Amino acid sequence: MHLEVDLHHEVVRDVGLPVFRQMEALIRERQVVEIGDLLRLVGESLHALSARGFTRVDHWEVEPGGWLPLPEATHPGLVEPVGHMLRALRDDRWKHLTGARSFAVRLSGRPAFRADLVVRRVHRERTHAVSLDLWGKIRPTDVKDVVSALRTRLPVLRSQVTEYAFE
Repeated sequence: MHLEVDLHHEVVRDVGLPVFRQMEALIRERQVVEIGDLLRLVGESLHALSARGFTRVDHWEVEPGGWLPLPEATHPGLVEPVGHMLRALRDDRWKHLTGARSFAVRLSGRPAFRADLVVRRVHRERTHAVSLDLWGKIRPTDVKDVVSALRTRLPVLRSQVTEYAFE
């Protein structure tokens, strides 16, 4: 299933979670303020998908820049993907993140499910686009739950399923 999400032209709402305050501080400290909105959207998207059971980072990369180091292995219930991202932002191997136009991540964790998320930054218009591919036996309620989780974390204008393959 392929889902396209259009966002309002605004910064992600501050919900006051400590992990996002830490991320804000790191963004300023690492001087990646220009892509701060992209990182906030990625963090909020990771948090939303984690709430739906997608808790393991299998791969992540930025464009331009390429693959990013995978998170350190931990007990699956201890750290969600946004926590791994927060730790990774402190690593010098992530310094090429400063010029990123898009951030892609493959998540898994739920049995027989996988999520491929891409968050893009269109610099001139300061708009964002989110694409999400869900793989596995997906029911309409699964799609509804994922969209609902994204709506609680992101300024979603509209979302649309553009491809759906039945087995």
